[in-house]
Amino acid sequence: MSGVQQKIDVLSYLPHRAPFLFADDAVVDEAQGRAWITHTFRPDEPYFAGHFPGDPIVPGVVLLECMAQAARLFLNKQAGKIIPGYLVGVDTAKFNKTVRPHQTIVFDCKIVRGTGELTVGDYKGAIHSFKCAAYHEGVRCARAQINLYQAIANVEQQPIVQAAVASFINNSDVLRIDV
Repeated sequence: MSGVQQKIDVLSYLPHRAPFLFADDAVVDEAQGRAWITHTFRPDEPYFAGHFPGDPIVPGVVLLECMAQAARLFLNKQAGKIIPGYLVGVDTAKFNKTVRPHQTIVFDCKIVRGTGELTVGDYKGAIHSFKCAAYHEGVRCARAQINLYQAIANVEQQPIVQAAVASFINNSDVLRIDV
């Protein structure tokens, strides 16, 4: 890690709250286009009861959500406030090592491209792609390319953004979610 790294207040830059906030701490390096969040998975997380009884493993979709939150945090930090945005794609997801209760995971994301401004009906925003990885004690557990829609809007206009994103996804073959 190089550049100017700044520890930031997670709640100031993510709209998520418990029980769906997965960032305990965060560091951003805007010059490098990177963000790191950490999260310790508590054994009382509700998904452990069913995934899998007697052999609890953090679901892969939760790891992907953590990556998306790291990316969202980076974009909001750049904007200086919480801006509406949504996860619109996951590409090349790979899971290399299981993540279990009590483990602290570092999620590293780096912006790799943005579409610039695009218009969806009367609304403007952009799609940003991030290369992300999750590490436990320096060993990679997962990686993926995360694609986020970031509105150019005020938070008060969030319902309009949701309609614009739905319209864009339904009328575009540019975005896809690989499962």
